[in-house]
Amino acid sequence: MVKASELDEFLHAEHVEDGDIIEIIGKARRVSAEESVFERTYVEIAVKLPNGQIKTWTPNKTTIRELAKVYGDDMDKWINKKVMLEITKQRVRSEMKNVIYGKPYVSVEVKQEQLQETSQ
Repeated sequence: MVKASELDEFLHAEHVEDGDIIEIIGKARRVSAEESVFERTYVEIAVKLPNGQIKTWTPNKTTIRELAKVYGDDMDKWINKKVMLEITKQRVRSEMKNVIYGKPYVSVEVKQEQLQETSQ
C-alpha cells in the first residue's frame, strides 16, 4: 500500500501530532536565499518520525534558538538528538495554519545520568 503522506519528503503539521518526539538523523543543510523558492535562507534537517518515516524538516528560527540553548550552536552535533513537537495555529501570510515548533527532548534516563555525573 502506498500512502500519500509518504510521498511528501518535507515534514508538515499533518504528518505529526502535538507532543510527538522526532529524532534528528542527519546534518543540517543551509539553503541560501538564491536557492530558496521563498527567497530567504533556511535550514533543512533530516528527521525520523515516531512511525519510522524519514522527512526533511525546515525548523523555524524560534525552534532553532531553543534547540541551540540545549544542544549547542554547532548543528552538526544535533544528530541523534530528540525534539518534542508542538503544533500551534498561527497566522501565516494572512492565513491561519498549523505550525510546528520544537523543543529539546531529554529523557528521564539522560537527566538522571547527568545528575549522577554532577554529584560524583
